[in-house]
Amino acid sequence: MTTGACDVLIIGSGFSGSLLGWILASRGRRVLMVDAARHPRFAIGESSTPTADFLLAHLADRWKLPALAPLACWGTWKRRHPQLLCGKKRGFSYYRHHPGKPYADDPQHSDSLLVAASMADEWSDTHWVRSSVDSFLAEQAVQAGCELLQETRLEGLERDANGVWHATLRTMPQGTAGELRAVRCAWCVDASGPGSALSRFISNPPQDAWLRTRSQAIFGHFSDVRSFVEAAAEDDTFCGDDAAQHHVLENGWCWMLRMDHGITSVGLVEPARGWRGRPEEHFARETGRYPSLRGLLNHAKLKAPAAGLGSAARLSRCRRLATGPGWVLLPLTYGFIDPLHSSGIAHAISGVQRVAAALLANAVDTEVLLRAYASDLRRELEWLDVLTAGCYRAQPSFRCFRAFAMFYFLAAIGFEKQLAADPTAWPLGYLQSADDELKAVACAALEQLSAAPAPATELAEQRFEDHIRRSIARWNSVGLLDPKFNNRIAHTAPPKYAAIAACISEKSHLTDTGEHRRS
Repeated sequence: MTTGACDVLIIGSGFSGSLLGWILASRGRRVLMVDAARHPRFAIGESSTPTADFLLAHLADRWKLPALAPLACWGTWKRRHPQLLCGKKRGFSYYRHHPGKPYADDPQHSDSLLVAASMADEWSDTHWVRSSVDSFLAEQAVQAGCELLQETRLEGLERDANGVWHATLRTMPQGTAGELRAVRCAWCVDASGPGSALSRFISNPPQDAWLRTRSQAIFGHFSDVRSFVEAAAEDDTFCGDDAAQHHVLENGWCWMLRMDHGITSVGLVEPARGWRGRPEEHFARETGRYPSLRGLLNHAKLKAPAAGLGSAARLSRCRRLATGPGWVLLPLTYGFIDPLHSSGIAHAISGVQRVAAALLANAVDTEVLLRAYASDLRRELEWLDVLTAGCYRAQPSFRCFRAFAMFYFLAAIGFEKQLAADPTAWPLGYLQSADDELKAVACAALEQLSAAPAPATELAEQRFEDHIRRSIARWNSVGLLDPKFNNRIAHTAPPKYAAIAACISEKSHLTDTGEHRRS
């Protein structure tokens, strides 16, 4: 058995674990990352947002990571890292499908919604091909000084009286008996995701009975998925295919995220009730109920995962604790709600920002910052649960679904304004999770939907929408639910996050080429 020591042991080398390792190593910390799998590997959780982009650009600026900055928008990404696979995301698109009927809309766009997140392709958000992006970030962490052990599992963990962790790791490359390694460290960070590899050693069980969102998913990467915009003859202010595309069904929805190399990430998300037969059979049967959706997938070929469609019988989850003596969970290990609002990447990066700042502070400040992080993380998950549960409760009424979804867009726009003012200080919390007045209005609307079935008549739907419109008026500066926009919302905020990314990226380019020396 080999032995060693480090300052921080990070379990998991996905994008959030690798980002944290990259930051810590760049500041002189000894970091060991371990991962049960090997890069590259398939993963979902692929849709970025303006919030995520702003936070990425801020991390690049604050911790002097110029290679990271271009990932903050599609234009700089494609120029500086063309080898990294991604897709263009101009915003969010929603299309309501009815069982047994081809998709059709009216001039008022009663069965659709488009919300732009950028003003031009250059500043677009991105869909991440996680196998490509995660590998890149892990490589950057290693180049900064991290040690990475792949195909390695945490087999034992104890903390001694002096506050030192003693970890036992087993590296098991395919076809080998494995090798044991003992490691001492001051901090353990769990970035391993749903399984939380650390939690079984620290008595940190799931505690998620309180969650109101309960959903399941079946998903995969496909080639030859047809363009919905072309099939539906849609003509809009931005291409609805270049979006986090939501095909909204009677109960649940289907995502389509189109990548630049011809692959489309497709996932069916429904209230958790299990599936009849194998996941593949359920996926084919449920998507087949909607003619236009079936037409998009008629000639599609599954490319990943290699073993067949992936599935998760329960997406929503939460652990009892987020931090403890000498340990911390990153957000997507602590808990997750649902992919409906593309909130996962941004929430994970927000956690990296906070945990990095805490672990690089002095001992007293570290304790204070992590205590605040744990409290905030629970509040944020509760808020995301409200923002998501209301949309599911509104179904099958698309009008009510669309109206409730405005709470998410209000929260995102408000938080982006906070970030623009100061990316390090969030007086109203992540996604406005500390705005008690906005939360009270959203919770009241959720309770209204929970008290009775979703409005079934056109008059009842109109009344609910009007109620939401009046309730959000004080926060609504961009015309959400304004009838004159016909469910087409333009994002008018300046792309400050993209400007930061472009500036850092250009400086990095000059450094790489030596042009700054010549000038």
